[in-house]
Amino acid sequence: MAANGSAERLALPMARGMFGCMKLTALFVRIALPLLPLSVRAADEWRVWRGDSAMTGVSEATFKFPLKLAWKFAAARPVKATAVSDGSFYFIGDGKGVFRSLKAADGTVAWEFTAKDAIEGSALLAGDLVIFGSLDGSVYALEAATGKERWRFATEGEVRSGPNVWMREGGKPLVIVGSYDNKLYALDGATGAKVWVVETGNYVNGSASLTDGQLMFGGCDGYLYFVKLEDGSETGKTEVNNPISSTVAARDGVAVFGHYGNEVVAVDARTRVPKWTYKDREFPFFSSPAITAEGMVYVGDRGKRLHCLSLADGEEKWSFRAKGRVDSSPVVAGEAVLFGSDDGFIYAVRAKDGEELWKYEAGQPVQTSACPAAGGLVMGADDGVIYCFRGAE
Repeated sequence: MAANGSAERLALPMARGMFGCMKLTALFVRIALPLLPLSVRAADEWRVWRGDSAMTGVSEATFKFPLKLAWKFAAARPVKATAVSDGSFYFIGDGKGVFRSLKAADGTVAWEFTAKDAIEGSALLAGDLVIFGSLDGSVYALEAATGKERWRFATEGEVRSGPNVWMREGGKPLVIVGSYDNKLYALDGATGAKVWVVETGNYVNGSASLTDGQLMFGGCDGYLYFVKLEDGSETGKTEVNNPISSTVAARDGVAVFGHYGNEVVAVDARTRVPKWTYKDREFPFFSSPAITAEGMVYVGDRGKRLHCLSLADGEEKWSFRAKGRVDSSPVVAGEAVLFGSDDGFIYAVRAKDGEELWKYEAGQPVQTSACPAAGGLVMGADDGVIYCFRGAE
């Protein structure tokens, strides 16, 4: 990676330990280059864990509450990965390294594939492939229809990041994924061959996000990175002095993320200059934010709260208090914000005012995000169970 990018320093206290950056998610982008297929999606699909390539966490689906349990599937504890869906199947890995395709209609297994270690990162659907990483250090690409391995790429560290994809000219997919070997990789989607690599100063545990023809991601070294999609060269970086373990969300030229310095930060993606900083109390932000077209930001913290902020200036509109920390990354679907908590509940609250619409007691921490697709809402929990809900008749 080229070292000629500028670094704008944001004066925040630097976290001394990296222990809190055990899972990372960071990246954002909206693109003005060739077609990005995940920018537009059907309401019954959820092909990347934050819904689109800009990682906005916003769904076209709507739900009628209260939701009812449609089915549940017992996998291995814990389920940390968020499901993705092509509208007919849900794809998700578990704590023993088993990756499954589950039929959306009833949750029965279509096929299974076993990696060499746990799967905590969410998958990506790109063309006819489903792609995911494992704590064994590998990135796997399987045929979505059959589960047959198409290719495998070995990194030198755990892969907890959920992949993203950029479609190059001629329809050639470029898969972007981070690793605990401190690197972000761009892989040829057809073959798994390395196209370029960006090296950072610490773990890359988050997903990449696309905006304005560039790639953005945060790292445990306390930097928000901006790189060119074509060759991985650095165009700039912004220092926040604290590990960024969340995926960066982007909308309207603004990147938003939380970090372990107990703040949410919005950065202008063009100038790399921070626009605003939000701080509530002395609790880290691990949850990845969702940003709506109406300019609202939703993000959870480890102080048991979900916050609604203005994208324009960071002003808090409301907060909802759960009974456990909110590491789950919220998803906005219609009038509802969907998320889980370490208190063992899955929640739906009203987007405009934070009023509780519905909740379900799973009984164990829920750190996954919602997959609102195929006519249902799917989330996994630390008890190893994958739950599917549908709207009340």
